[in-house]
Amino acid sequence: MTVRFTGLIDHMLPPGDPPNFAFGRDADLPQDPNFFLACPDDLRPDTDRSMQSPSFNASVAALTEVLVDTAPDHGMRLMTDISVGEAGRLYFLARSPVLHFPDWVEIELILPETGNDVSFCLFARSVYGIDDMGQNEKRTRAWLADVNARMGQVN
Repeated sequence: MTVRFTGLIDHMLPPGDPPNFAFGRDADLPQDPNFFLACPDDLRPDTDRSMQSPSFNASVAALTEVLVDTAPDHGMRLMTDISVGEAGRLYFLARSPVLHFPDWVEIELILPETGNDVSFCLFARSVYGIDDMGQNEKRTRAWLADVNARMGQVN
């Protein structure tokens, strides 16, 4: 007989509200190492907890669809209602596999100024704890590898 406390833990560890991160080179980064971010180089803050985000020769709608479709494979659930027009920001809730600690993953889609390349900034942060033991980076890199495989990375 197995007893699961997942629902109870989810109520004991509520995720709160999404972070609403302000992306940019001069972004106000958390002091605790419980985050990871991905942005195009011209928007990426100077931190070792980041990577360059890919860009794709695709529409925002196509990229959004692939992000949403691949997220559950990485333990994330979309919390944004994308049925009301084109999404500029997407919010995903991720929970750690065993203890169900919540992490927010926020994506801001970036339309190209010239050309057809669409990109995004991503901010993943643990709600609880000082150090995420690299889990946000690990999840982000694995997820973006899947997105790249489906979309065909441009840069």
